[in-house]
Amino acid sequence: MSTVTLRVFRFKQGDAAPHYDTFTVTAGPRTTVLEALQAVRRDQDPSLILRHSCHHASCGTCGMRVNGHEVLACVTPLADLGPVVTVEPLQNAPLVADLVVDMHPFYATFTQAGMPLVRTSDNLAGSHPAPGIETLTRFENCLECGLCLSACPVVATDPLYLGPAAMAAAWRVVQEPRGADPAQALAWVDQEHGCWRCHLAFECSTVCPNDVQPGQAIAALRQRLVQGEPAPPRPRPAAAEPAPSPARAARRGLRAWFDPRGRDVGYWAFVLHRVTGLALVFYLVLHLWVLRLLARGPQAWDDFIALARSPLFLALDGVLLFGILFHGLNGLRVALVGLGRGAARHKALFWALMAVLVVALLVGVAALVAVVHGA
Repeated sequence: MSTVTLRVFRFKQGDAAPHYDTFTVTAGPRTTVLEALQAVRRDQDPSLILRHSCHHASCGTCGMRVNGHEVLACVTPLADLGPVVTVEPLQNAPLVADLVVDMHPFYATFTQAGMPLVRTSDNLAGSHPAPGIETLTRFENCLECGLCLSACPVVATDPLYLGPAAMAAAWRVVQEPRGADPAQALAWVDQEHGCWRCHLAFECSTVCPNDVQPGQAIAALRQRLVQGEPAPPRPRPAAAEPAPSPARAARRGLRAWFDPRGRDVGYWAFVLHRVTGLALVFYLVLHLWVLRLLARGPQAWDDFIALARSPLFLALDGVLLFGILFHGLNGLRVALVGLGRGAARHKALFWALMAVLVVALLVGVAALVAVVHGA
């Protein structure tokens, strides 16, 4: 048995601001985060609000953030998380209280996707796979837990984005409609806040507890649309009013992009892509300003050449070269995966392109230094 300190997010309607309460619990090797929170509620603070049901990763109701990573608390061993564990509610959803968020807007997207949450099975009792088929693929393995919604960096800043779970549901409708209209599902995602808004960070697939792979589903939707699958005109209903939510409870926003806890490589590729994009825009503005100065005459050119040979200027050139290469190569990854090329191997593709970046950066910097010192 070991002693673990829990830092638990607390917020009730009417509170001035969220805060964290600290509790000490005793944990065995098989104690889960949910069991520890239940012990806190039972023995230390009965006002703690959390949601749970099945206790075996089937219902998805105990989704929360533990040490910054979206998990199902009922199957997350406390012993693996260190002596201090921070527990927070899912993000990008209206906060109800403490560790509970309002899931109604999330569930509503499944109806919009054309896939009901509950279907009657078409398999007869005692039926078996057809000859030549070893196993049957389950299409509706999404737990509707909302972990992907919380982890998605696009959802964090775009309140109209359909979200990874809804678009994975749309892809299941396209694959196996069972009376639904695949063309309508494609038309629904074919919009600026749909599959084209996704930047393929694949954080949704990383945190998914049931291997739904929503990132790959979004890439598949893009591929189907690019291939020219006909889709009916999409109606433009009046925008629904967003559900009211407490301050700081609805979306993480830009600041949380730089939260390093529990994030995978695709997430940081997403963040760095945007940072380098902004940096390149700034460079273009600076470049135009420098050209304006150089127009003053030969003396301005001489001063600029002297500055360009300084070590600081060379270092900045190296940073600029990195930004250009990363933005371009990661953009190539996004384009390839977004067209359905290598979605299942997106990490390998990213690291291969980063290897190209390192080689190109070393060659470019070496050439730059040689030109400057050889001049």
